[in-house]
Amino acid sequence: MSSNFLWNPGSGNNGLLATAVSLMTTELQSLTNGSTVVSSVNGSSGVFNTSNTAQAMLALIFFSVGNPSLGGTPSAGGGLLGWFLESLDGGTTFEYSGTTPARVADFTIPVPNVSIAAGAAPFKTPGPVQMPALPFKVLLLNNLGQTIGNGGTTAPWIKFAPIAAQY
Repeated sequence: MSSNFLWNPGSGNNGLLATAVSLMTTELQSLTNGSTVVSSVNGSSGVFNTSNTAQAMLALIFFSVGNPSLGGTPSAGGGLLGWFLESLDGGTTFEYSGTTPARVADFTIPVPNVSIAAGAAPFKTPGPVQMPALPFKVLLLNNLGQTIGNGGTTAPWIKFAPIAAQY
């Protein structure tokens, strides 16, 4: 007999396997266009593992500009590109991060070419993103055409929301 694959409602019955987790916050402040930053605040000094991801294989990733907003209107086709820098040795040595890795980004968060007010609703990846099985850091490239804001009442953030199918 076949079984239906359904979204696991999680403990809060909100469609997530576990509560959304911050990947980056204050690291994003004043990040200029074309610059990269590696996670260093959330998780364990910027390192995440399967206990952080609730062992989810998939997640939706969201970006909020915070308050204040961007330095201006994002470029057409602009967005954020992210890579998971994985560690084969349990969280000590990570994939090279001197610049962006020589591979396709693990996730992209497109941002429209319109004025974005401070505190605007978050933007998200076009679909679920495969999460790493190994410990990882996040490297983010600002490709918005604008500097991400600094200060204000709320820092910009990147969060992941773990999802899972069950049957």
